[in-house]
This record gives sequence, C-alpha cells and structure tokens, in this order.
Amino acid sequence: MEKLKLRVPPPLVFVGFAVLMWLVALVLPGNVDLHGTETAFLVIGLGAGGYFSFTGFFEFRRARTTINPFHPEETTALVSGGIYSKTRNPMYLGLQIILLGWAIFLGNLFAIPVALGFAAYITEFQIKPEEEILEENFGKEFLAYKARVRRWI
Repeated sequence: MEKLKLRVPPPLVFVGFAVLMWLVALVLPGNVDLHGTETAFLVIGLGAGGYFSFTGFFEFRRARTTINPFHPEETTALVSGGIYSKTRNPMYLGLQIILLGWAIFLGNLFAIPVALGFAAYITEFQIKPEEEILEENFGKEFLAYKARVRRWI
C-alpha cells in the first residue's frame, strides 16, 4: 500500500470512485425514490464542490506555488488565507462534495459509503504524505496552521 502514496492523480481517483458508485448503484439493491429531487442534489453538489475546488486552486495560483499532487516538495508557500483558513484541503473537499451529490443523484444507499471511501483513500494516500512534506518544509508554521484549521471541514 505504501507505493500508492502520491502515485495516483486525485482527479483519476475521483473518476474511479464516481464510476464505482455508478456500478454499485446498478448492481446492489438499496434504491431510494427521491421524488424528482435527485437532480437538485447533483446540481448543488457540483456547485458547492466546484466552488471549493476552484477557490482552492486559485488561492494556490495567487500564491504562485505548485498544485502538482505528485511533487508537494516543490511547494514554495504555505497557503493559509482565504478558503484555506476554513479547510486545509478545499480542492479535495470539493471533489468529495461532488461525489456526495452524485451518490444522492444515483439514489442508491450503497453509493454513499463508496463516496465516503474517497475521503478515506485521499486522506491516507494523498493528504497525509503531503502534510509530512509540508511539515518538513515549513516546520512550526505548518504545525500552527494544522492546529488552527481542520483537515476537511
């Protein structure tokens, strides 16, 4: 499992989980009638998730630091303002919100735990390794930020 750390691009992990959720919804029982509201949940998920993801992306661009998930050691600035004062991982949080909207849209109870599996995977194989590198690079500044701002929300 160690070799999965910082190896699979988060957008690919996101797509993989979305497809897995769709397959689960096709195969497993647990469909729920949402009385036509499922599209609204998808739109809300896309809107809120897109907001978090793009806001996080633009904060990184403004700080002129890398967003390359394979090389967090190339980070030149600790971004802690804007959306990063509320969550340490807005881009991943955005993807998670989109997956939850997708799970509700699919209308299958088993899709929700699969969506939450994304958070577990990203935390273990992307976020924790990134945080180790940020702690090495920014030391006490990162530790203070980490104590002040939650990982997800």
